[in-house]
Amino acid sequence: MNQVQIDNIYKLLPSTWNELTREQLLYVSGLFTSKLPLIEFRMKALFEFLSVKRKLLKRVAPEDAYVLCESLDFLNKEVTLTRNLLPVLKTGLKKYYGPTDAMVYCTFGEFTLACSALDDYQKTGEEQYLDQLVAILYRPQKFCWSIGKYFTDIQDPRAKFMNRTLKRRVGKLRSIDHCEKYSVYLFFNGVLNSLPALYPYVYSQKDETDSQDTGWASLIISLADGKTDDKSLETVMNSNLYNVFIGLNKKAREYHEYLDKIESHGRY
Repeated sequence: MNQVQIDNIYKLLPSTWNELTREQLLYVSGLFTSKLPLIEFRMKALFEFLSVKRKLLKRVAPEDAYVLCESLDFLNKEVTLTRNLLPVLKTGLKKYYGPTDAMVYCTFGEFTLACSALDDYQKTGEEQYLDQLVAILYRPQKFCWSIGKYFTDIQDPRAKFMNRTLKRRVGKLRSIDHCEKYSVYLFFNGVLNSLPALYPYVYSQKDETDSQDTGWASLIISLADGKTDDKSLETVMNSNLYNVFIGLNKKAREYHEYLDKIESHGRY
């Protein structure tokens, strides 16, 4: 956080994505969808984050305002948000629960489906794919979760993901405010962007010429020891996201070391 003093008033400005509040994230989502020029984007974000009266803002010197705007440059760089600031979405009287911070309890299957929806949204900009992304990640609460959460280490309140209920959930979540849906998009982007640093060998193995779906399919088969039967693939898809990535990273590292060994033998 960066501390700002205007007269005798002290305010804190976020310096990273994970320092944003829920309200700030929703506001930023609205700015992104407005497609404003960079300087206007940062000025609006600055005024919102400081939350002081305009009369007081006029006391900020232009050069100081410029420096403060520059401190918000992280908003226009790679999204690094891994805190889920919208754990619950409401539509009517119904509540839908989202993943925990960094999606630590997500399955690999829902992760790959979310990646596909994200990819389609980025390519087309069509709202239907954003709705699909939200519906994959947000689900009703587990039955008797208020009691069951005390008897398990997996603190994920969401019901198990089932593909057959996805279409109905997309229809129900379509009415959610666009800024909320875009905030979910930013969160998923942040989690996705955090993975290459955690599992570098997985991403170095992926062929950039392959489509995302093809790339994930080859990785899943690899982790299933080359088996393509439904039971083996389903086991991988229902496994925890991070457990799968640990396994994939191990296999990718071993393959990388094997290639290095062959190359060194070839030299000599």
